[in-house]
Amino acid sequence: MSLKNAVGGVALIAGTAIGAAVLALPVATAHLGFAQTTLIYIFCWVFMTLGALFLLEANLAVGYGVNLISMAQKTLGKPGKIFTWCVYLVLLYALTAAYLGGLSAWLQQSLEGFEKVPSPFTSAIIGTLLTIMVISLGTAVTDWVNRILMIGLIGAFCSLLGLTVSHVETALLYSQGAQIDLRPIPLMITAFGSAIVIPSLTEYLHGNKKQLYHVVLIGSLIPLFVYLLWEFCIVGIIPLNGNDGLLHIQQHGHPVTDVPKALEKMLHNSMITTASSYFSIFALITSLLGVCLSLFDFLADGFNVSKNLKGKLLLSLITFVPPLIFVLYFPRGFNFALSFAGLFVALLLGILPALMVWQGRYRLKLEKPLVPFLGKPAIILTILFFLGVIGIECFNQWERFF
Repeated sequence: MSLKNAVGGVALIAGTAIGAAVLALPVATAHLGFAQTTLIYIFCWVFMTLGALFLLEANLAVGYGVNLISMAQKTLGKPGKIFTWCVYLVLLYALTAAYLGGLSAWLQQSLEGFEKVPSPFTSAIIGTLLTIMVISLGTAVTDWVNRILMIGLIGAFCSLLGLTVSHVETALLYSQGAQIDLRPIPLMITAFGSAIVIPSLTEYLHGNKKQLYHVVLIGSLIPLFVYLLWEFCIVGIIPLNGNDGLLHIQQHGHPVTDVPKALEKMLHNSMITTASSYFSIFALITSLLGVCLSLFDFLADGFNVSKNLKGKLLLSLITFVPPLIFVLYFPRGFNFALSFAGLFVALLLGILPALMVWQGRYRLKLEKPLVPFLGKPAIILTILFFLGVIGIECFNQWERFF
Protein backbone atom coordinates (compact mmCIF):
# COMPACT_ATOMS: atom_id res chain seq x y z
CA MET A 1 0.00 0.00 0.00
CA SER A 2 1.39 3.40 -0.98
CA LEU A 3 2.78 5.95 1.44
CA LYS A 4 0.31 8.47 0.00
CA ASN A 5 -2.62 6.43 1.27
CA ALA A 6 -1.00 6.17 4.70
CA VAL A 7 -0.58 9.95 4.79
CA GLY A 8 -4.23 10.26 3.83
CA GLY A 9 -5.11 7.90 6.67
CA VAL A 10 -3.22 10.06 9.15
CA ALA A 11 -5.05 13.13 7.84
CA LEU A 12 -8.40 11.37 8.19
CA ILE A 13 -7.69 10.33 11.79
CA ALA A 14 -6.45 13.81 12.72
CA GLY A 15 -9.17 15.64 10.80
CA THR A 16 -11.95 13.63 12.44
CA ALA A 17 -10.62 14.51 15.90
CA ILE A 18 -9.85 18.19 15.34
CA GLY A 19 -13.25 19.82 15.32
CA ALA A 20 -14.44 23.29 16.19
CA ALA A 21 -14.43 22.07 19.81
CA VAL A 22 -10.72 22.90 19.92
CA LEU A 23 -11.82 26.52 20.41
CA ALA A 24 -14.02 25.48 23.34
CA LEU A 25 -11.63 23.19 25.20
CA PRO A 26 -9.47 25.96 26.76
CA VAL A 27 -12.64 27.56 28.14
CA ALA A 28 -13.86 24.30 29.68
CA THR A 29 -10.47 23.76 31.36
CA ALA A 30 -9.57 27.39 32.10
CA HIS A 31 -9.94 27.07 35.87
CA LEU A 32 -7.49 24.14 36.06
CA GLY A 33 -4.36 25.94 34.90
CA PHE A 34 -2.07 24.93 32.07
CA ALA A 35 0.01 22.32 33.91
CA GLN A 36 -2.92 20.32 35.29
CA THR A 37 -4.80 20.57 31.97
CA THR A 38 -1.75 19.24 30.10
CA LEU A 39 -1.55 16.21 32.38
CA ILE A 40 -5.27 15.46 31.92
CA TYR A 41 -4.94 15.86 28.14
CA ILE A 42 -2.07 13.37 28.04
CA PHE A 43 -3.91 10.97 30.34
CA CYS A 44 -7.02 11.06 28.11
CA TRP A 45 -4.92 10.70 24.97
CA VAL A 46 -3.17 7.60 26.34
CA PHE A 47 -6.42 5.77 27.07
CA MET A 48 -8.18 6.89 23.88
CA THR A 49 -5.16 5.66 21.91
CA LEU A 50 -5.29 2.34 23.77
CA GLY A 51 -8.96 2.09 22.82
CA ALA A 52 -8.07 2.85 19.20
CA LEU A 53 -5.34 0.19 19.12
CA PHE A 54 -7.70 -2.37 20.66
CA LEU A 55 -10.32 -1.47 18.06
CA LEU A 56 -7.72 -1.91 15.30
CA GLU A 57 -6.66 -5.29 16.72
CA ALA A 58 -10.25 -6.51 16.90
CA ASN A 59 -10.88 -5.32 13.34
CA LEU A 60 -7.81 -7.12 11.99
CA ALA A 61 -8.62 -10.29 13.96
CA VAL A 62 -12.16 -10.51 12.56
CA GLY A 63 -11.02 -9.44 9.09
CA TYR A 64 -10.64 -6.07 7.40
CA GLY A 65 -13.56 -4.97 5.30
CA VAL A 66 -16.04 -5.45 8.16
CA ASN A 67 -17.26 -2.85 10.62
CA LEU A 68 -18.17 -2.72 14.30
CA ILE A 69 -21.37 -4.76 13.95
CA SER A 70 -19.58 -7.82 12.56
CA MET A 71 -16.70 -7.33 15.00
CA ALA A 72 -19.03 -7.17 18.02
CA GLN A 73 -21.09 -10.15 16.85
CA LYS A 74 -18.00 -12.29 16.22
CA THR A 75 -16.37 -11.54 19.58
CA LEU A 76 -19.27 -10.73 21.95
CA GLY A 77 -22.23 -12.48 20.35
CA LYS A 78 -25.77 -11.15 19.96
CA PRO A 79 -25.71 -8.96 23.13
CA GLY A 80 -22.59 -7.20 21.83
CA LYS A 81 -24.23 -6.71 18.45
CA ILE A 82 -27.39 -5.15 19.94
CA PHE A 83 -25.32 -2.96 22.28
CA THR A 84 -23.18 -1.73 19.36
CA TRP A 85 -26.21 -0.95 17.18
CA CYS A 86 -27.83 1.17 19.89
CA VAL A 87 -24.78 3.14 21.09
CA TYR A 88 -23.28 3.65 17.63
CA LEU A 89 -26.44 4.97 16.00
CA VAL A 90 -27.25 7.38 18.82
CA LEU A 91 -23.72 8.82 18.87
CA LEU A 92 -23.10 8.95 15.11
CA TYR A 93 -26.54 10.28 14.17
CA ALA A 94 -26.21 12.94 16.87
CA LEU A 95 -22.75 13.97 15.63
CA THR A 96 -23.88 13.95 11.99
CA ALA A 97 -26.90 16.10 12.84
CA ALA A 98 -24.73 18.55 14.77
CA TYR A 99 -22.16 18.85 11.97
CA LEU A 100 -24.81 19.13 9.24
CA GLY A 101 -26.50 21.86 11.27
CA GLY A 102 -23.20 23.71 11.53
CA LEU A 103 -22.50 23.33 7.81
CA SER A 104 -26.00 24.58 6.99
CA ALA A 105 -25.53 27.68 9.15
CA TRP A 106 -22.15 28.38 7.54
CA LEU A 107 -23.57 28.03 4.01
CA GLN A 108 -26.37 30.43 4.82
CA GLN A 109 -23.98 32.95 6.35
CA SER A 110 -21.55 32.65 3.41
CA LEU A 111 -24.31 33.43 0.88
CA GLU A 112 -25.65 36.50 2.69
CA GLY A 113 -24.05 38.81 0.14
CA PHE A 114 -26.09 37.37 -2.71
CA GLU A 115 -29.41 38.79 -3.80
CA LYS A 116 -31.39 35.74 -2.68
CA VAL A 117 -30.18 34.09 0.52
CA PRO A 118 -31.22 30.42 0.84
CA SER A 119 -33.48 29.48 3.72
CA PRO A 120 -32.19 27.26 6.56
CA PHE A 121 -34.12 24.38 4.96
CA THR A 122 -32.45 24.90 1.56
CA SER A 123 -29.01 25.35 3.13
CA ALA A 124 -29.39 22.09 5.05
CA ILE A 125 -30.41 20.24 1.88
CA ILE A 126 -27.48 21.69 -0.11
CA GLY A 127 -24.98 20.85 2.64
CA THR A 128 -26.31 17.30 2.92
CA LEU A 129 -26.23 16.70 -0.85
CA LEU A 130 -22.64 17.95 -1.08
CA THR A 131 -21.61 15.62 1.73
CA ILE A 132 -23.42 12.67 0.11
CA MET A 133 -21.57 13.31 -3.17
CA VAL A 134 -18.21 12.99 -1.43
CA ILE A 135 -18.98 10.08 0.91
CA SER A 136 -20.77 7.93 -1.67
CA LEU A 137 -17.73 8.06 -3.95
CA GLY A 138 -15.79 6.06 -1.37
CA THR A 139 -12.88 6.34 1.05
CA ALA A 140 -10.35 7.26 -1.63
CA VAL A 141 -12.29 10.36 -2.77
CA THR A 142 -13.13 11.29 0.83
CA ASP A 143 -9.42 10.96 1.61
CA TRP A 144 -8.41 13.41 -1.13
CA VAL A 145 -11.09 15.96 -0.24
CA ASN A 146 -10.07 15.64 3.40
CA ARG A 147 -6.39 16.23 2.52
CA ILE A 148 -7.26 19.50 0.79
CA LEU A 149 -9.35 20.60 3.75
CA MET A 150 -6.56 19.60 6.15
CA ILE A 151 -4.16 21.89 4.28
CA GLY A 152 -6.62 24.74 4.88
CA LEU A 153 -7.08 23.66 8.49
CA ILE A 154 -3.33 23.61 9.15
CA GLY A 155 -2.88 26.96 7.39
CA ALA A 156 -5.64 28.60 9.45
CA PHE A 157 -4.31 27.11 12.68
CA CYS A 158 -0.75 28.22 11.93
CA SER A 159 -2.11 31.70 11.25
CA LEU A 160 -3.87 31.70 14.61
CA LEU A 161 -0.68 30.59 16.35
CA GLY A 162 1.37 33.20 14.51
CA LEU A 163 -1.04 35.93 15.57
CA THR A 164 -1.19 34.89 19.21
CA VAL A 165 1.80 32.92 20.47
CA SER A 166 4.13 35.91 20.83
CA HIS A 167 1.61 37.55 23.20
CA VAL A 168 1.51 34.67 25.70
CA GLU A 169 2.22 35.75 29.28
CA THR A 170 3.83 32.99 31.31
CA ALA A 171 2.34 34.33 34.54
CA LEU A 172 -1.20 33.73 33.23
CA LEU A 173 -0.44 30.06 32.55
CA TYR A 174 0.05 29.42 36.26
CA SER A 175 -2.24 32.05 37.78
CA GLN A 176 -5.16 29.67 38.24
CA GLY A 177 -5.84 27.86 41.49
CA ALA A 178 -4.53 24.41 42.24
CA GLN A 179 -8.01 22.86 42.42
CA ILE A 180 -8.57 19.37 41.03
CA ASP A 181 -11.57 19.00 38.75
CA LEU A 182 -12.27 15.91 36.66
CA ARG A 183 -15.49 17.19 35.07
CA PRO A 184 -13.88 18.19 31.72
CA ILE A 185 -12.61 14.64 31.08
CA PRO A 186 -15.69 13.41 29.13
CA LEU A 187 -15.38 16.41 26.79
CA MET A 188 -11.66 15.73 26.36
CA ILE A 189 -12.10 12.07 25.41
CA THR A 190 -14.77 13.11 22.89
CA ALA A 191 -12.17 15.41 21.31
CA PHE A 192 -9.95 12.35 20.72
CA GLY A 193 -12.78 10.25 19.25
CA SER A 194 -11.30 9.69 15.79
CA ALA A 195 -11.00 5.90 16.29
CA ILE A 196 -14.49 5.71 14.79
CA VAL A 197 -12.90 5.79 11.30
CA ILE A 198 -10.56 2.82 11.92
CA PRO A 199 -12.79 0.16 10.25
CA SER A 200 -12.93 2.32 7.11
CA LEU A 201 -9.15 2.78 7.21
CA THR A 202 -8.38 -0.93 7.63
CA GLU A 203 -10.31 -1.60 4.43
CA TYR A 204 -8.70 1.37 2.65
CA LEU A 205 -5.16 0.25 3.66
CA HIS A 206 -5.97 -3.44 2.97
CA GLY A 207 -5.24 -4.59 6.51
CA ASN A 208 -1.56 -3.59 6.49
CA LYS A 209 -0.84 -4.02 10.22
CA LYS A 210 2.39 -2.09 10.45
CA GLN A 211 1.09 0.81 8.39
CA LEU A 212 -2.22 0.97 10.26
CA TYR A 213 -0.45 0.92 13.63
CA HIS A 214 1.67 3.94 12.69
CA VAL A 215 -1.29 5.73 11.06
CA VAL A 216 -3.32 5.42 14.28
CA LEU A 217 -0.44 6.58 16.50
CA ILE A 218 0.63 9.54 14.35
CA GLY A 219 -2.94 10.53 13.52
CA SER A 220 -3.87 10.62 17.20
CA LEU A 221 -0.74 12.53 18.23
CA ILE A 222 -1.49 15.46 15.92
CA PRO A 223 -4.72 16.46 17.75
CA LEU A 224 -2.90 16.22 21.10
CA PHE A 225 -0.26 18.73 19.95
CA VAL A 226 -2.90 21.00 18.42
CA TYR A 227 -4.99 21.02 21.60
CA LEU A 228 -1.97 21.70 23.83
CA LEU A 229 -0.66 24.50 21.61
CA TRP A 230 -4.06 26.18 21.50
CA GLU A 231 -4.48 25.76 25.26
CA PHE A 232 -1.08 27.41 25.73
CA CYS A 233 -2.09 30.40 23.62
CA ILE A 234 -5.58 30.94 25.03
CA VAL A 235 -4.77 30.47 28.73
CA GLY A 236 -1.60 32.53 28.32
CA ILE A 237 -3.40 35.51 26.74
CA ILE A 238 -6.97 35.70 28.02
CA PRO A 239 -7.16 36.25 31.81
CA LEU A 240 -9.29 33.96 33.94
CA ASN A 241 -11.45 36.72 35.42
CA GLY A 242 -13.13 39.87 34.06
CA ASN A 243 -15.88 40.58 31.52
CA ASP A 244 -13.77 39.14 28.69
CA GLY A 245 -12.20 36.47 30.91
CA LEU A 246 -12.36 32.72 30.38
CA LEU A 247 -14.62 32.11 33.38
CA HIS A 248 -17.14 34.65 32.08
CA ILE A 249 -17.12 32.95 28.65
CA GLN A 250 -17.44 29.55 30.35
CA GLN A 251 -20.50 30.62 32.33
CA HIS A 252 -22.27 33.07 30.03
CA GLY A 253 -20.81 32.98 26.51
CA HIS A 254 -20.22 30.72 23.52
CA PRO A 255 -16.56 29.63 23.24
CA VAL A 256 -16.47 29.25 19.45
CA THR A 257 -17.46 32.89 18.92
CA ASP A 258 -16.44 34.61 22.16
CA VAL A 259 -12.85 33.33 22.37
CA PRO A 260 -11.85 34.88 18.99
CA LYS A 261 -13.66 38.11 19.98
CA ALA A 262 -11.77 38.27 23.27
CA LEU A 263 -8.46 37.68 21.46
CA GLU A 264 -9.25 40.35 18.87
CA LYS A 265 -10.15 42.84 21.58
CA MET A 266 -7.00 42.19 23.61
CA LEU A 267 -4.56 42.02 20.72
CA HIS A 268 -6.32 44.63 18.53
CA ASN A 269 -6.10 42.44 15.45
CA SER A 270 -9.19 41.66 13.37
CA MET A 271 -7.29 38.95 11.46
CA ILE A 272 -7.74 36.66 14.48
CA THR A 273 -11.50 36.49 13.95
CA THR A 274 -11.00 35.79 10.24
CA ALA A 275 -8.43 33.04 10.88
CA SER A 276 -10.60 31.42 13.56
CA SER A 277 -13.61 31.47 11.22
CA TYR A 278 -11.66 29.63 8.53
CA PHE A 279 -10.26 27.23 11.11
CA SER A 280 -13.75 26.48 12.46
CA ILE A 281 -15.27 25.69 9.06
CA PHE A 282 -12.33 23.51 7.95
CA ALA A 283 -12.47 21.68 11.30
CA LEU A 284 -16.22 21.27 11.00
CA ILE A 285 -16.10 19.75 7.51
CA THR A 286 -13.16 17.40 8.20
CA SER A 287 -14.98 16.09 11.27
CA LEU A 288 -18.21 15.77 9.27
CA LEU A 289 -16.48 13.71 6.57
CA GLY A 290 -14.88 11.36 9.07
CA VAL A 291 -18.11 10.79 10.99
CA CYS A 292 -20.27 10.33 7.88
CA LEU A 293 -17.80 7.95 6.24
CA SER A 294 -17.75 5.87 9.43
CA LEU A 295 -21.56 5.82 9.66
CA PHE A 296 -21.89 4.98 5.94
CA ASP A 297 -19.53 1.99 6.23
CA PHE A 298 -21.07 0.89 9.54
CA LEU A 299 -24.55 0.74 8.01
CA ALA A 300 -23.21 -1.11 4.95
CA ASP A 301 -21.82 -3.76 7.28
CA GLY A 302 -24.82 -3.83 9.62
CA PHE A 303 -27.40 -4.22 6.84
CA ASN A 304 -25.06 -6.22 4.59
CA VAL A 305 -25.51 -3.77 1.71
CA SER A 306 -23.16 -3.95 -1.28
CA LYS A 307 -21.57 -0.68 -2.37
CA ASN A 308 -22.88 -0.75 -5.92
CA LEU A 309 -24.98 2.10 -7.32
CA LYS A 310 -28.23 0.82 -5.82
CA GLY A 311 -26.55 0.03 -2.51
CA LYS A 312 -24.91 3.45 -2.26
CA LEU A 313 -28.25 5.15 -2.88
CA LEU A 314 -29.85 3.13 -0.07
CA LEU A 315 -26.91 3.76 2.26
CA SER A 316 -27.02 7.49 1.52
CA LEU A 317 -30.69 7.58 2.46
CA ILE A 318 -30.32 5.74 5.77
CA THR A 319 -27.10 7.61 6.61
CA PHE A 320 -28.29 11.15 5.98
CA VAL A 321 -32.09 11.31 6.07
CA PRO A 322 -32.56 10.65 9.85
CA PRO A 323 -30.06 13.33 11.00
CA LEU A 324 -31.32 15.74 8.32
CA ILE A 325 -34.89 15.37 9.59
CA PHE A 326 -33.75 16.15 13.11
CA VAL A 327 -31.69 19.14 11.92
CA LEU A 328 -34.78 20.56 10.22
CA TYR A 329 -37.54 19.67 12.66
CA PHE A 330 -36.22 18.39 15.99
CA PRO A 331 -32.79 20.00 16.63
CA ARG A 332 -33.19 19.91 20.41
CA GLY A 333 -33.61 16.13 20.44
CA PHE A 334 -30.19 15.48 18.97
CA ASN A 335 -28.61 18.31 20.94
CA PHE A 336 -29.79 16.50 24.06
CA ALA A 337 -28.25 13.22 22.85
CA LEU A 338 -25.05 15.08 21.96
CA SER A 339 -24.77 16.36 25.54
CA PHE A 340 -24.11 12.72 26.51
CA ALA A 341 -21.38 12.27 23.86
CA GLY A 342 -18.69 11.59 26.46
CA LEU A 343 -20.66 8.66 27.84
CA PHE A 344 -21.28 7.18 24.38
CA VAL A 345 -17.63 7.63 23.36
CA ALA A 346 -16.48 5.88 26.55
CA LEU A 347 -18.77 2.94 25.81
CA LEU A 348 -18.14 2.69 22.07
CA LEU A 349 -14.45 3.59 21.71
CA GLY A 350 -13.17 2.55 25.13
CA ILE A 351 -15.00 -0.30 26.81
CA LEU A 352 -16.30 -2.08 23.69
CA PRO A 353 -12.87 -2.42 21.96
CA ALA A 354 -11.28 -3.63 25.20
CA LEU A 355 -13.98 -6.29 25.67
CA MET A 356 -13.72 -7.40 22.03
CA VAL A 357 -9.95 -7.80 22.33
CA TRP A 358 -10.28 -9.71 25.63
CA GLN A 359 -12.73 -12.14 24.03
CA GLY A 360 -10.74 -12.36 20.81
CA ARG A 361 -7.43 -13.08 22.54
CA TYR A 362 -8.29 -15.17 25.57
CA ARG A 363 -11.55 -16.91 24.66
CA LEU A 364 -11.69 -17.24 20.89
CA LYS A 365 -7.91 -17.25 20.23
CA LEU A 366 -8.46 -15.24 17.05
CA GLU A 367 -5.06 -13.61 16.72
CA LYS A 368 -1.91 -12.63 18.59
CA PRO A 369 -1.90 -9.16 20.19
CA LEU A 370 -1.24 -6.27 17.83
CA VAL A 371 0.99 -4.70 20.49
CA PRO A 372 2.49 -7.51 22.65
CA PHE A 373 3.04 -5.46 25.82
CA LEU A 374 -0.62 -4.39 25.91
CA GLY A 375 -1.80 -7.46 27.79
CA LYS A 376 -4.47 -8.10 30.41
CA PRO A 377 -3.39 -5.28 32.77
CA ALA A 378 -3.70 -2.71 29.94
CA ILE A 379 -7.16 -4.00 28.99
CA ILE A 380 -8.37 -3.94 32.61
CA LEU A 381 -6.97 -0.44 33.20
CA THR A 382 -8.66 0.78 30.02
CA ILE A 383 -12.04 -0.60 31.09
CA LEU A 384 -11.67 0.90 34.59
CA PHE A 385 -10.69 4.30 33.17
CA PHE A 386 -13.71 4.47 30.89
CA LEU A 387 -16.03 3.28 33.65
CA GLY A 388 -14.67 6.23 35.63
CA VAL A 389 -15.41 8.53 32.69
CA ILE A 390 -18.99 7.25 32.59
CA GLY A 391 -19.29 8.00 36.31
CA ILE A 392 -17.99 11.54 35.79
CA GLU A 393 -20.39 12.12 32.90
CA CYS A 394 -23.33 10.90 34.98
CA PHE A 395 -22.28 13.32 37.73
CA ASN A 396 -22.01 16.14 35.17
CA GLN A 397 -25.51 15.44 33.89
CA TRP A 398 -26.87 15.22 37.44
CA GLU A 399 -25.41 18.68 38.13
CA ARG A 400 -26.81 20.01 34.88
CA PHE A 401 -30.39 18.83 35.32
CA PHE A 402 -30.75 18.75 39.10
